[in-house]
Amino acid sequence: MNDKMMRIELASARHESIFNEWSKFDRIETKTCRPIMDGKKLPSNNKLVVLIFFFDKLEEPIGRFRYFDINLRNRSAEFGYTVNPKYRGQGLGTSMLAFIINFLFKTTDFNKLYCQTAVFNLASIKLLEKLKFNKDAILREHHELDGKLWDDYIYSILRSEWEISKIFNH
Repeated sequence: MNDKMMRIELASARHESIFNEWSKFDRIETKTCRPIMDGKKLPSNNKLVVLIFFFDKLEEPIGRFRYFDINLRNRSAEFGYTVNPKYRGQGLGTSMLAFIINFLFKTTDFNKLYCQTAVFNLASIKLLEKLKFNKDAILREHHELDGKLWDDYIYSILRSEWEISKIFNH
């Protein structure tokens, strides 16, 4: 087969019925890691949980942690965080992230927490690696900044890997 034999067109409703026939040959569970009910993929969970962190007697927040893309089937959630610029470089980000990860693994059924960060965000990379996150993937030229495309990294940690004592007592 060569390129001259190929053609493309937009799929129509008629094509969708053909695709539905094809799907009868495979279990939906083999085609997606997303939640499924009654043999159909459920829509994405758009729930966003935002937590704010305070430290000791400070009235001003030291950080924010958000988790989202909660997938009950594979027991995972993506997260993002930020540390108040005033308090960066003091170890509070490490404490904040360790605290919330510990809390989530103790109070939820999550098996995995994951985070995406840009290659230029060296503080975030250092923090995730300090907490023993695994670099799972590189999304090449995925993050535009100032006209340049940078790689993004995806880091994750599994419940079975999370040991807070190993992080602070080594």
